[in-house]
Amino acid sequence: MTQQQAEAANFDWRERLKNAYAIHNAIILRPELPVYLIEWNPEKDTREGEKALVWMDLAQPNNLMLRPQHFESYFGKDHVRDSHYAEALSEADLTNNVVIKELFGTYDLFHPLPEEPGRPRAYLYAGQFLLKPPNWETISRAWRAMTGQEAASANRDFVHYVRMLLELPVFEPPLLEAVKSFFAQYARYLTSGYDDTDIRREIDNINSDVFAKYWPIRDWVDSIITPNKFLPPPWHFVGKLTDWMKVGIGIDSLPTTAMTLMPLDSQKALLDPVKTLLRNAEIQRECIRFARNMDDTAATALQDYGVSIVTSCKRGKSKARSRLELRERAQKFRDFVVERFGVNAVVGIGRSLTPGAPLNESHQEAVMAVHMCVQLEKDILFHDEYGDEEKFKYAQLQQSADELLEALNREGSTTLKLAADRYVQFVLRYANQRIEVIRGQFLATLFQMFNTVQRRNPMRQDARNSFINDLTVRVEETRSIEQLIDSFNDSVQRLSFVSTKAWRGPSVMLLEATLQYLKDNYFEPLPLPEVARKAGFSVPVFTRVFKQATGTSYLNYLRNIRIERAKKLLSTTLLTLEQIAQACGFNSQHHLIRAFKKVTNLTPGAYRKNHSNLLME
Repeated sequence: MTQQQAEAANFDWRERLKNAYAIHNAIILRPELPVYLIEWNPEKDTREGEKALVWMDLAQPNNLMLRPQHFESYFGKDHVRDSHYAEALSEADLTNNVVIKELFGTYDLFHPLPEEPGRPRAYLYAGQFLLKPPNWETISRAWRAMTGQEAASANRDFVHYVRMLLELPVFEPPLLEAVKSFFAQYARYLTSGYDDTDIRREIDNINSDVFAKYWPIRDWVDSIITPNKFLPPPWHFVGKLTDWMKVGIGIDSLPTTAMTLMPLDSQKALLDPVKTLLRNAEIQRECIRFARNMDDTAATALQDYGVSIVTSCKRGKSKARSRLELRERAQKFRDFVVERFGVNAVVGIGRSLTPGAPLNESHQEAVMAVHMCVQLEKDILFHDEYGDEEKFKYAQLQQSADELLEALNREGSTTLKLAADRYVQFVLRYANQRIEVIRGQFLATLFQMFNTVQRRNPMRQDARNSFINDLTVRVEETRSIEQLIDSFNDSVQRLSFVSTKAWRGPSVMLLEATLQYLKDNYFEPLPLPEVARKAGFSVPVFTRVFKQATGTSYLNYLRNIRIERAKKLLSTTLLTLEQIAQACGFNSQHHLIRAFKKVTNLTPGAYRKNHSNLLME
């Protein structure tokens, strides 16, 4: 028997396939981490038309997902990444060990395979990922290094960059060690032990003991609550939870009920949108981890603001006792967020369905309920506690919109707020979680309200277009239902201001647009003559109209906006007073201190000491 025949006799293709399947299961369902085989031949770069690196895709990455290299390429840093790869591969080649290398705040893993005479060196590669959850400081530092720009929430490119980073996996210990062990087994499979059963056993242990706990598969819980009726839950074809499903999802019983949790900030809080996005992402990560320690409960992110939860009660309980158990479970999640993050939270609960049924309907009800919590001022709300959805008619929505228009005409702030809250409730019930339907309803109603005001106070076409654009831009661009509701309510208040100053006619429309301009551009030099000119007034007329409309002078109004922003920076950042002065539009640190003390009777330093929680860390 030849050596080849002897090897073939000992070869078990089934074991090799099972080993390949174990590797496949670990990475194919996690497309947020691209995995490649790289062949590196440094000499090729010296030959025209040939590249040193040859890439072979080993996973199933989401090609529509932005990656760090997309931003690096846009900002002209391709050569930096090329050097990054060359340095990492050289180090892996020299040390013959795994190399984890950082570039602009994200990391790549390079695992060398054994050398083969006469062939380019090969490496397993994975990236990019993070070693710690991102925060404002680390992101800002990476952004400055890559772009040369300061981080700013008003910069849409920066916001896209932050959203991209939040999609990357975070490999904290012990997850990082498990990832390195996984690639060691992968390398072993490729180069020597392709039918070694120990490989599969090791990978299965890594997958169940570490990956499932610290790096859960997003698609599994998402598939349970998906609105796509053609995508069945994972257990659909086998009719039950298999062992690998139980490990992957973290539940032992088929779920029956969906919940949603939403952090709730004070309406008076001056929130930075990117910092709020980062805070919400941290809440999502911790709630998903918290759910893993709760019986028969799993969680996933709800857009970029909340948490979706699937759970089930113990069998044999009455409806009343099951409802009590669900409320207690919701309370645990709420208490966890309040205690862990110091942020209020609300929880909505959908109806309970039969075990194993798709939970889309229950999830939609839970989403509506969590937003109704805000409207009804409840901490926890079942879907059936805010009205009978089956009796809802579109005519009710139209009637609530008519009542909102009527309240605007009455010029009563309390009446208008109540009418707006009622209208929002009906929109949420009608839209059934569909954010674009909510957006469409809000925009249509805002246009109706604007036209009502416009008929009483005609204005020039250019001013009209500018005002309606300012009125609706946040409603058009926001990404979450919570932010959408806030944007709509802000726009209603702006229209209310214009409506209650009807005696001033078109002038107040121009003035209202000016007030919004000041709120959006407080950090810029805003001399009175220039602002008056942009508003279409002479300085004397502008000064008089401004004082009549706001009850204070232009300079006091602008100073108060800047002081409010300075308060937020003092209490939430460690920026120096000079940096805060620049960020808020003050000429100098001395100017900030003098203005701050005049308004608050405190120095900025004293205010920071009394209100900041960062200095205690």
